[in-house]
Amino acid sequence: MATTVSRASQTGQSSAVSGGTIPTALFIPADVPDWTKSKDRTDAPFLAMIGRGQPLAKPNPTRSWGWGSKDPISDTLNAAVSDTTGTTITLSNQDYFSVGDRILIDSEEMRITAFPSTTTATVVRGFASTTAATHSNAATIIIIGPVIAENADDPASVTTQGETQSNYFQICTFTWTFSKRAQVTPTYEHRQGGRDQAELRKKMNETAPLRMELTLLLGQQAQGSSTSPSAMGGIRQSAHITTRYNVSSAALTEVTFNDQLQVVHNLVGPKMMPRTVICSPFMARAIGSWFVDRRRANDGTKFNSGVVRTVETWFGEMKIVPHYLFTTIANNRVYVIREDDISLVPYASSTGWQTGELSTQGWYRKGYLRGDFSSVWLNPDARLEYHTCSVTSGDYAGMA
Repeated sequence: MATTVSRASQTGQSSAVSGGTIPTALFIPADVPDWTKSKDRTDAPFLAMIGRGQPLAKPNPTRSWGWGSKDPISDTLNAAVSDTTGTTITLSNQDYFSVGDRILIDSEEMRITAFPSTTTATVVRGFASTTAATHSNAATIIIIGPVIAENADDPASVTTQGETQSNYFQICTFTWTFSKRAQVTPTYEHRQGGRDQAELRKKMNETAPLRMELTLLLGQQAQGSSTSPSAMGGIRQSAHITTRYNVSSAALTEVTFNDQLQVVHNLVGPKMMPRTVICSPFMARAIGSWFVDRRRANDGTKFNSGVVRTVETWFGEMKIVPHYLFTTIANNRVYVIREDDISLVPYASSTGWQTGELSTQGWYRKGYLRGDFSSVWLNPDARLEYHTCSVTSGDYAGMA
């Protein structure tokens, strides 16, 4: 670079003088004493609330879990019963039934006496003095229980096995490279140098948790191959939630909210009910709008004006957790979960988050942070999703 000659008094902020322009590279940048670590949120609320599982003793690329299932107590007709005298009915799931079962369709009881095919049953109509009637296709069949005559042989009963579900593991890797000069040169953000160690802390404390949060909230699983990576599925994986309700762009109402909680309650009962509602701040305010006409004084001067942190329902108390990322990624979705049923698990004891340096052939350092994880989603019947909710504030009367 050409030399700049000047007799003028110089300051740390000077850039132009009589006789020429002093290159900015000759000046140490001005100090910035008031430096905020970050202006953006990097917390991971969902990751913080779920559990941490243990690796398998014998690692496997697929992480599986399962649950027992009760013997069926209901089914549906797979064809209409169009008369009151026919003795053959068509079942949606014939394996749910046994010879001797007493069943109820609408107000008519029947008793099963045989299975002439893999989809039909022979029945006694109008059993137990009920009146034979016609029944529409898809009508519900309640399996009341066996009715066996004296001295009759015991029929084969239904045996029900449990179910399994699985997820895949996902390798997550973050790297950073700094030359020796970059490591020791101070910057606004790192006044003592040490940018490589600062980058490690940033990846560990901010980037990795936030990316894992997004994986849990958005990821769909992929088995992978020798040339394609495997990937874990998160809360949007279809098998991870049994009850998903489409609000069809309408306002989510208290009635709809309770209707679907009732569906889950019928599946799992009171002890297994989910207790945490996670949604965008907008939907948290929308839920609060249901209670705007139920303001209560706290101390005689302060009033609850639609600020709702818990909701008392017929099916238990629900805690409301607004999640800032939902505003961008899932503003029109509301989830109701049990945190204890969800956990993040490493592939093996040695594949949790690991950090170190890669070998190099120059005067620079290349650091890494990597881990291999999957997630377990027990009890899908005990989770609930409302999706495609209206996110128009005018649709929620009294929204604060």
